[in-house]
Amino acid sequence: MRFKSLLYHNPVGFLSSLIFLLAGVGYLFIDKKGAVAAFLGFAIVLTLSLIYSTYSIISTKRYVKQLNKSLRGDVKNIDSFPLPCVLCDSTGAILWYNKLFVSDLLQDGDVIEFKITDCFRNFSFDDFSNDESVCIEYNDRLYTVFSTKFKEKNEKLIAFYFLDDTYFKTTEKEYLATRPYVMHILVDNIDILYRKYSDSKFASVTSGIESILEKWLENHSVVFKKTAEGRFLVIGEKRGLDELCKEKFEVLNAVREYKYENVEMGATLSIGVGTGEDVLECENQAKRSLELALGRGGDQCVVFQNDDYTFFGARANLDNATSKVSPRQTSANILSEIKKHNKVVIMGHKFSDNDAVGASVAMEYFCRQNGVNAKVVIDEKKSLAGPLIKYLEDNGYDKFIDHDEGKRFCDSKTLVIVVDTHVENLLESDDVYEDGGKKIVIDHHRRNADYIDDAEIFYHLPLSSSTCEMVSELLQYSATQMTLPPEIATALLAGIVLDTKDYVLKTSQRTFEAAAFLKQNGANTVEVKKLFSVNVEQINGENDIIKNAITYKNCIISIADKKIENLRVITAKAADDMLNISGVRASFVISKIKDDLVNISARSLGEENVQLITEKLGGGGHSTMAACQLEDVSLEEALEKLKGAIDEYYEEK
Repeated sequence: MRFKSLLYHNPVGFLSSLIFLLAGVGYLFIDKKGAVAAFLGFAIVLTLSLIYSTYSIISTKRYVKQLNKSLRGDVKNIDSFPLPCVLCDSTGAILWYNKLFVSDLLQDGDVIEFKITDCFRNFSFDDFSNDESVCIEYNDRLYTVFSTKFKEKNEKLIAFYFLDDTYFKTTEKEYLATRPYVMHILVDNIDILYRKYSDSKFASVTSGIESILEKWLENHSVVFKKTAEGRFLVIGEKRGLDELCKEKFEVLNAVREYKYENVEMGATLSIGVGTGEDVLECENQAKRSLELALGRGGDQCVVFQNDDYTFFGARANLDNATSKVSPRQTSANILSEIKKHNKVVIMGHKFSDNDAVGASVAMEYFCRQNGVNAKVVIDEKKSLAGPLIKYLEDNGYDKFIDHDEGKRFCDSKTLVIVVDTHVENLLESDDVYEDGGKKIVIDHHRRNADYIDDAEIFYHLPLSSSTCEMVSELLQYSATQMTLPPEIATALLAGIVLDTKDYVLKTSQRTFEAAAFLKQNGANTVEVKKLFSVNVEQINGENDIIKNAITYKNCIISIADKKIENLRVITAKAADDMLNISGVRASFVISKIKDDLVNISARSLGEENVQLITEKLGGGGHSTMAACQLEDVSLEEALEKLKGAIDEYYEEK
């Protein structure tokens, strides 16, 4: 190693001396004086190179002794250090190493002329030098590498220490792999299948679904039990769950495509998976995950692990059920809760739209008719439902209050009703919400992981077209059999029209029944049409957005980079209208609503689930209408992030 060390510390000098030597040999046959001069040059350069290299080695040894002295006062030689150790300069070049480094890692090899990254190719030198510790795998062993930086005569040096913790890491890995998980499986439409088929055929259909589940789990070493008709319980180890996640819970597709006697059954599954330290914790998390899957519309799996939720599936287009038991019972429960309070405050989401405003004023009227004082908290300046608010106020409606008035009105005994959202950080007024007492939530958006989980009543129908449809049903099937004022009925109808895009998207029998109820109560369809009218400037702005659109896969994307009045309204309208373009299955409009905030409006006709796309960017909404906001990014950066989310969506589909 001595010669290699000398050569490593001054390769240019030794190469120069070699050139002089070769020149001297060559001159022996043609010019003896030249040969003498060349040999003299060889001797001088070689001597200087040896002196320089020797000095460098001595300096390195001094650095090593200084390092050991700073770490352990009783250690006088780096070879005495109890861990494999290597000393490098600021570029990562290896200057020295101890005997344990040679025997344990190099297996008696020699790398004094190499850089440390030549030995450990999986990590860059920055990985080693910037972190306090780095985990590496080398020769089938696992190491944690610690680093120490110091200076010696203004030269930066780094010492690395290799701790072989293979046993502890493999033990930890095995421990984590054997942690339990609990899975609850529910056949979403088991009641519909029961009503649709005879007992014998129903038994055959459900038996086929059970066979699919059994085949899916047969190689995963789990406990699989049927707990009720259409309900199943699975208990297994975490290592098996990781495999199921890699397969993206393919059983969802298998059940969705299941046929009996060559007829597709239309069955879907909702799956909730929970992990934790023990089976009880796993069970609680699995129930919560299943509740979340059902709240997002079913036909999907929700996995809770590492304090986060992962979603799989959600591809089926499900129809709303026609039973009126739920709205009738819920209406009675909400009325009972309202009558327990003297005051009620109602609010929707930030940047409220027709659906939020219509549902809010209708719930306020519901409270008023039952003798309870109620107010609607709204920021009229930021609301996207300006025309509807003006229409209501022109017709004598005076129950709107702003944030400050809401703070004065609300106290700990005030009932808070939240409509058209179920996420606390999207509320119109966080402070008013926090000041209030008990909570009621009424919403139709697919459930987010951070939903309001302490509500007295959580009325959530993700298959409903709009919150206004849900509220219309609550009023229609209320025990008080009230008659709505025309302006309230009109506001509710405006919310339905907005969210269904003129009865095109997410409509069901219940949607038209709700619209008929509102029409019977004096809803003015002409006024509703006027609420959606736009001026010439807005039309021109929308046309500019559409004109600048680009296609990406089956989607169309446009950037609204001009300052336009009512930008949020126009971008949403442009996203809707771009769906009329042939071949477009989803549309997106990117706009900057603040200097540091970019908004993305997303729309589809149901062929693509835009909620799953926006969720990857921190947003959410419905399968056909969603949005997200990105902070501290440019419009171009937002475009690239959106393309990445679309790519990921299609890869998972």
